[in-house]
Amino acid sequence: MGGANEVTPLLNGAKEKLQKQHKWLPTFFFNIFFACVSFSIIMPSLAPYIMQMGAPLDFLPWVVAVYSGGEILGSLVFGWIYEKSFQVLPGGQGPRLSMISCIVVGLVGSAMYVVADWIESPWLVFWARGVQGLWTGGQQCIEQAYLSAVVEKENRTELTATLSSFAVLGFIMGPSFGALFAGLGDGVYVGPIELNMYNAPGIFIFGVTVIMLVITLANFDGSVREDVKQAAEAAGNGDATGLVAGRSYVGLYICLWIFFVHYYSFAVQETVTTPLAMHLYDWTPLEVNLLFVGAGLLSLLTSLCVKYLTRVFADSTLLVFSLVVGLAGCVLLVDVPVEEPVKGAGYGNRVHGDQPSLSLWRFLVGFALITVAFPFGRNVTLGVFSNVLGPGPQGLWMGVMLAVGAIPRTLGPFSAIWVLEEVNWQTYLEFGSCAILFMVGLMVAVTFLQHLKAHEDEEKALLVRKSRSAHSQEWAQDSPAPRSPMLSRRSSSMSIE
Repeated sequence: MGGANEVTPLLNGAKEKLQKQHKWLPTFFFNIFFACVSFSIIMPSLAPYIMQMGAPLDFLPWVVAVYSGGEILGSLVFGWIYEKSFQVLPGGQGPRLSMISCIVVGLVGSAMYVVADWIESPWLVFWARGVQGLWTGGQQCIEQAYLSAVVEKENRTELTATLSSFAVLGFIMGPSFGALFAGLGDGVYVGPIELNMYNAPGIFIFGVTVIMLVITLANFDGSVREDVKQAAEAAGNGDATGLVAGRSYVGLYICLWIFFVHYYSFAVQETVTTPLAMHLYDWTPLEVNLLFVGAGLLSLLTSLCVKYLTRVFADSTLLVFSLVVGLAGCVLLVDVPVEEPVKGAGYGNRVHGDQPSLSLWRFLVGFALITVAFPFGRNVTLGVFSNVLGPGPQGLWMGVMLAVGAIPRTLGPFSAIWVLEEVNWQTYLEFGSCAILFMVGLMVAVTFLQHLKAHEDEEKALLVRKSRSAHSQEWAQDSPAPRSPMLSRRSSSMSIE
């Protein structure tokens, strides 16, 4: 009892020290929250926005997909900019310049989205969403790389989960902000500018991006830890030997694979849930929206849980757990095709001919498990990935990581529905493939668990192995040369004679 009372003040003191040490956190919280609001506030109004400009409905998937394509490119480009500017510019000017440049790109994309309404150009909406994707992809990459450069490895996963909580909160609150603009109807004039329910979200995002830029200029200095600064200088001078000596590339590739699997299952889930629920269970749009509201709250709760679980369990253990949860969710969502109707099948079990026998409880539990697995896996994988990378600028690698995660969200809107229609709205192919991916990821993670250790730990282990090897060689040189048993027996017999 006394031990617990002694530990609690230490934890509280460490938390206060962490908050005082990282004064950039409130700026990141604000930027992440409103960057995610900017995505979710647009989605409900995007279809009517382009249709009032004369665009057909089949143009919508392209506008949705180009955003994720922009995220892929933005993660890679701004990851490279972050890393190079880190190595070239003194102090914290590299991260600061990268972040400001990224927000300026977001400002341009937001302005393009607003202007598209004035000139009635759906193609300008298309390019605006692509530029906004560049912004959000780049901002995610810079924030995660900077977090790795200022936070000790013990706290990276916890802070990643904290940032993710603000991201999830932004996704949840986005439609609420959008609902405020629904009362504008067909439009009101504010001076020469017309505001309506369709362009108001874009104008709101533009204003928020301006505030982001001002706050970042005022509060973000880009300073990093001294060891990271030295590593960046060494890398800039072409000496990266120390950075990669203890780095496990096997661990990095495993993290990339797991990150892809989690994003793939999430992309499939968010794409097919609405049409699947309406097709199998005759759900109304209101019921589907309530399901996604619950999913958002569950994601937020999961991110908060990860924050505290990292203080108790190893990151690699939590990573394996996320794969187990995702696998269980996908297995529950795999239906079994039957040829005859099931007697007594009620709501959620309506089976006709060769329709799937996916009960409502399996659908809801499987949906919930995948919803939990995604933020769990995303946060922990980013933390493990950062720790395996070790010291030095991580912008380029983080860019690759986030680009890998954006690939499924780019292809998902096109492939997921097509697969469902090809197998007559049965889920065994869709979620069966997800289950296989999770199973492969789980087997690989368990087999190569030692490669998911932090870079510093691997470097220490490498030094220990080298030291043992050197001692064994010295012992071999100092010891008399071993003789074969036959030679020993022959020598003994000669001495007896």
